[in-house]
Amino acid sequence: MHTYTNPKRKSTTWAVLLLSGMLFLNLNTTTGSAAAATESLPKPAWTSSSLMLNEANTEKDVMIKDIYAVPSKNLVYVHSSQPVTKTSSKTTLDWQLDSLQALDAKTGQLKWSTIFHEKSGPYTTYSNSLYTSNGTAYVYMEYSDKSKKLYSFNTSGKTNWVKNVNASATVSLMDNENVLVATSQGVQANGSVRSKLSIYDKKGKLLTEKTINGSVLQAGHGRIVVDASKQVKSGNFWQPAANPKIEIYDSSLTRLSFYQFPADANTQGDGGGEALAILDDGSVLMRANFESTGNRLMGFGSDGKLAWGRTIAGDAYIQTIGNGYTVLTGPKLELYTMKGKVTERLFQDTQPVLMHVDRTQDGQYQLDFTKTGYILDPQTLEDVHVYTVSAAVPSLDRISTYMNDVIYSMKGEALSKYVLKSSSAK
Repeated sequence: MHTYTNPKRKSTTWAVLLLSGMLFLNLNTTTGSAAAATESLPKPAWTSSSLMLNEANTEKDVMIKDIYAVPSKNLVYVHSSQPVTKTSSKTTLDWQLDSLQALDAKTGQLKWSTIFHEKSGPYTTYSNSLYTSNGTAYVYMEYSDKSKKLYSFNTSGKTNWVKNVNASATVSLMDNENVLVATSQGVQANGSVRSKLSIYDKKGKLLTEKTINGSVLQAGHGRIVVDASKQVKSGNFWQPAANPKIEIYDSSLTRLSFYQFPADANTQGDGGGEALAILDDGSVLMRANFESTGNRLMGFGSDGKLAWGRTIAGDAYIQTIGNGYTVLTGPKLELYTMKGKVTERLFQDTQPVLMHVDRTQDGQYQLDFTKTGYILDPQTLEDVHVYTVSAAVPSLDRISTYMNDVIYSMKGEALSKYVLKSSSAK
C-alpha cells in the first residue's frame, strides 16, 4: 500500500455502476400538506479532476464503492475499485485495484489518496469501507494471496492502525466508533458455522471477544443479529436456511434472545430495501414471506424479543432511519415507529413503477426520480428539499451522497458538488 498526492489523468471512460438496481419515473404531482417550493439543481460548485488511477492497466468499468462527506473536517471520501487486466499467469481478471481518495470539500482538490496495492504485490479481491462522523475511515481488504487486513485511517490519510485478519470477515461499525470484526472459517461438514466476534475500540485495542455458533447477518447500534441455523447443502454449495434461527446479542457479546422462524417462512427474497435493519434504540426489523399469509415485517424490541408482526405488500420497499421506518408501496410512502403508524404521503405517477427510498448521511429520507428529487424530514415526511435536474445536470441516476444541503455525485470520471438552498433559510 502506498500514498500519493495527485493521480495522473487517464483518458478512459469512467462508468459508474449503481450498487442496486433501480427504475425511475417522471413525477407529476404530490399530495398532502408536505409540498414545498421546487428548486432547480444548480450547476456544480466544483467538479474534481479525474479520479481514475493510471496504475490500473484497464479500460474497463470502475465501481464506486462509497462516497462519504465529513463537513467538520472539510473532506469528501471516494472509495473506488478498478479491474486489473490480466498481464501474466500471476494475475487474473477478477482482481481489482482499490483506492481511497480524500477531496477538499470546498475546492474539490485532492488532499490525499491511498492505493491498496504494492508494486508486484497482491491485488484486492474483496473490499468494504466504513466511516465515522468525525472522519475516521475503516477499510477491510481481502487480497489475492489470501491475506486479509483491516485499516483505520485518520483524516490526514495516515493509518491509525492495521489489523491482520485470519479469516474472511464482516466488519461493522458499532457505538463509540468501535468496530466489530466477525470472522468465520466457513461451513463445516454438518452445515454448522462458527464465528469469532471481536470488538476493537477506535485505538485498535481489543475490547472483547467471543466465539459463537452462527454467522453475523448485521450489527450496529449496540446489537448483533446472528443466523444460528445450520446451512443446507444445495448441489456443491451451502445455502443459508430460508427460515433461520435468529439470535440477538448486545455489544458486550451477551445473547439477549433467539427466535425460530416457522417452517413456512422465507427470509430471502421478496420486496426491496432493507430486509434486515437495526434501529437506533437497538430494535430490529426483519422481513419474511409466509406461504399462508404473504409478506410480513417482524419487529423485535430493544430487549431482543419479538414484539409484533405486520403484513406488508410483496413489492413494498423498506427503509429505516433513527427509530423509525418507511414502507413504500406503489405511490404511497408510510412512516412508522415500533409503536405504530405516524403518517403517510402519496407520490402520484402515471404508471406502476418500482420506486426506492434511501437514507442520507444526516439521517433524512431521499427519493430520486428521473427528473425530481426529494429530501424528507424523518419525523414527518415533510419536504426539506425538492429539486429538479436541468441541462447542466442531465440525470440523478448516479452514485451520490447528501449531507447538510449538499449533494456529492459522480459526473463522468469526476466528483461534482451541488449546493442546494439552505433548508434553514427557507
